[in-house]
Amino acid sequence: MRKELFELIINSIEYKYDLPNNHIGIDRSIFSNVNDKCFVSVSNDSLAEIIYNSIVEYSFNEFDIAGKDYHNLHAVALKTKLKYNPNVEETTKISYGFYGETILYSMLYAILKAKPIISRGYFYNPLESSETKGYDSYHLIEKNGVTELWFGEVKFRNTHSSGIKSAIESIGKAISDDYLSTNFLAIINHKNNFNIRGSKIEVIVNNWEKNPVVNIIDEIKKHDIKLIYPILILYDESRNGYDISIKNAINYIKQRYSKKDFNLSISFSIYFIWMPVNKVRDIKIKVIEWIESKKQLI
Repeated sequence: MRKELFELIINSIEYKYDLPNNHIGIDRSIFSNVNDKCFVSVSNDSLAEIIYNSIVEYSFNEFDIAGKDYHNLHAVALKTKLKYNPNVEETTKISYGFYGETILYSMLYAILKAKPIISRGYFYNPLESSETKGYDSYHLIEKNGVTELWFGEVKFRNTHSSGIKSAIESIGKAISDDYLSTNFLAIINHKNNFNIRGSKIEVIVNNWEKNPVVNIIDEIKKHDIKLIYPILILYDESRNGYDISIKNAINYIKQRYSKKDFNLSISFSIYFIWMPVNKVRDIKIKVIEWIESKKQLI
C-alpha cells in the first residue's frame, strides 16, 4: 500500500470505542462473540478519498502494482476489476458494492493490520452482471505461530436497518463449513497470485493439490487456523448524534432477531464494525464525480 494512502486511512478513520460500553449503556450485537468496534470518519471528503484512491490496491496485488503507473491501473481496475459502467443511471452507480469493499479493505489493512491473501479484484468476472461472489475480503494475519483468516462482509447503506438486514441474511451461509470450503477452493484457483508467500495457507493449498480427496476443513483444523468475520456497517448518522446512531443499530438487531447457531466447526470470531457517517449518498456521488472527471490520485 502506498504510504500516502496508508496515512490517509490512519488520519481519516478514528476509533471511538468497543461494545459493550457500560459508560454509555450500549451492548454489543447479539451475533457477536467478541467485542464490536465503533469508528468515525473525520469527513465525507476524506472517506471519498479513501474509496477513490484505494481502488488500485483493492483491485490488484502489490506485486502487480510495483513499477506501474497508478493512473493507468486505476482506469484498468474500473473497466476490468469493478462493475463500473459510466453509461448507466446514477441510481445503479450508487448501488455498486466497491464503495464499501474498498473501505473494508483499507480498514483491515491499515487499522487492523490484516494484509490481503489475494486481491478481491481477482474474483471479478466481467461476463457476469451480478455482484462478485464470495466473501468481501480475503485477509490474513500470521503472528506468534497463530494464523487468522479474515473473511469479512460490508454494507454501505443509507439506513442502519437496510445494512443490518442485508448482512444478517448472509451470516448463516457465510459462517459455515460449506461456504468456507467453497471460498478456500476459489482461492486455490488463484494460488499463483497469492500476496503472502510461505504462509500456512500456502501449505494447505499445496497439501490439497497433492491429495484433493482431503477435506479442506480438516486441513484448516490441522493447522489450527481461526476464522475472523468482521461485518462493517456504514450508514447515515442519526440527527440525535453518534452514540444514538450506534444504540439504534444495536437495538434494531436485538428487537428483530434471535441469536444464531453457526455450522462452522473451526474456531471463529464474529463481530460488527459500526461507522455512522454524514450522508452515505453524498460520499458515493463524490466518488462518482471523481471517477468520471478522472481526478488526480494522491
